[in-house]
Amino acid sequence: MIEKACLDNAEDILLVINRSNREAYKNTIPKEHFREPVLSQQELLRDFERMTFYVYRSKSKIVGVAALQIESKETGRIHWVYILPEHQRKGIGTVLVTHLERKAKEIGLRRLRLLTIEKANWAINFYEKLGYNLADEIERPWGFDVFMGKEL
Repeated sequence: MIEKACLDNAEDILLVINRSNREAYKNTIPKEHFREPVLSQQELLRDFERMTFYVYRSKSKIVGVAALQIESKETGRIHWVYILPEHQRKGIGTVLVTHLERKAKEIGLRRLRLLTIEKANWAINFYEKLGYNLADEIERPWGFDVFMGKEL
């Protein structure tokens, strides 16, 4: 079940993001560049001011999260799509991203974009299956991050 997140959910959201990020990227990003935790409570509270977070609950426990940021009148950006490892590959990520796309359309956005790590083949494949295309890249000390986008 998806619901709009509130500040009362911050602790659970941090757990999902930081644990999932650690599991997914600790062996992808070199140790000297890997940030643990990837998100602090203070950073999350700042993100709450500029993004709308949604959570996915399974048996009343938050097991997935995703956020939508409005960048311009026509463009939005997807952030923090993370699912706890033991709940992955069950369609939760697809449901969350599809929900963000529906919300984006409702507020009149015409396109969405996101950023992921080039070496995260699983993430790129996931977004490509949902219709996102590679659009640009940013050089990082560990390789490249890639922007992906989709017209709604």
